[in-house]
Amino acid sequence: MVETFIPAVIAFVVGAIAGAGWAILGWAKSGEAFESKKFALGIVTGVIAAVVLTLANVASIVNIQDPTQQLYALIGLVLAIGGADTLRTGISGAIANRAVEEKPTP
Repeated sequence: MVETFIPAVIAFVVGAIAGAGWAILGWAKSGEAFESKKFALGIVTGVIAAVVLTLANVASIVNIQDPTQQLYALIGLVLAIGGADTLRTGISGAIANRAVEEKPTP
């Protein structure tokens, strides 16, 4: 049991750090002014997306016996989390732009 618990914990920690990191990079890339509420929400949603993706992949990561292949799986997980965060950012930006366009003028 311990042999499978440690890789699972490592996967969740790497996933959470990656989710927060991608959220920070997304904010830095946006060029927007710093808003603490929006920034914290971005980090929280990044970590939630990371946990979900890690849950989806933890069985395969735990069952890998070769450490190099585990590293490749974790790198793939980090890149998938980055893709999910980029997709989330794009969708929320499109929704925000559409809300601004549809705002009725008095």
